[in-house]
Amino acid sequence: PAKVPDLKPALNGAAKSDREMKPQNALQQPAAHATRPLYMDGTYVFHCEAAVEVLQLKEDPSILLVELEQTIFHPQGGGQPSDTGILKADGLPDLTVTFVCKDKAKEGVIRHECKGSADELQKWLRRQESAPVQVHCLVDEAQRRRNARLHSAGHLLDVAIYELGFRWQAGKGYHFEEGPYVEYIPTKEGRQLDMKDAKAKDAAITEISQKMKELIAKNVPTEVAFVDGMRTVKMEGVSCGCGGTHVEGSGEIGEVSIKKIQAKQGNIRVSYAL
Repeated sequence: PAKVPDLKPALNGAAKSDREMKPQNALQQPAAHATRPLYMDGTYVFHCEAAVEVLQLKEDPSILLVELEQTIFHPQGGGQPSDTGILKADGLPDLTVTFVCKDKAKEGVIRHECKGSADELQKWLRRQESAPVQVHCLVDEAQRRRNARLHSAGHLLDVAIYELGFRWQAGKGYHFEEGPYVEYIPTKEGRQLDMKDAKAKDAAITEISQKMKELIAKNVPTEVAFVDGMRTVKMEGVSCGCGGTHVEGSGEIGEVSIKKIQAKQGNIRVSYAL
């Protein structure tokens, strides 16, 4: 494709690659992982085997904190909600994985919060004391697919906005089912939008909606790569640092409606829904 201007100003004078966005909440790959993040290898892998590294009760005794040597569960972060699902082990009751997050105190460690009865959790703790525990991880497939569609819709929104001539910089994304949006930093480059002009905003919503329909019908492929240690996701030439799960092509996203465009502390928030 033809060269186009950068979407983000160069930092410290360094040249940036074309059509690149690096939002504030982009997830970078740490130099080393204590928990191998298998979810980064493929959105549509829903189960894996793993060895338990740590088991301990949370302050709430109905929750067991589980650390694994590898995991298929995507932790909450980067604007995307946590995966949920089940941990299974031979001779032990199933544990319900209700929340997954990165441990703030231990770099690279992913923590699984699991619920069960007091008796069930004690059985897991006693087993871990006597012998290493191997688990089978099962992600809630329907939720994973939904999260991927929501997150990819946000990236496709970046493409639509760029193709309509706006040169807004991606600031942050919120790709939860309850009110997803992408927030942009306006620039003096490219097409301008008067945020005080209601008719102009309505016209922009109509244009963005139509462009999204075109891009979804085109089934734009999602390209994932690591560049200088950062995991990047590219759609239609627009690249963005991201650690989330995504669809393989935009046709999987389905219908997207643009709900509103509003000013937020000097930025431009574009809200959407599936």
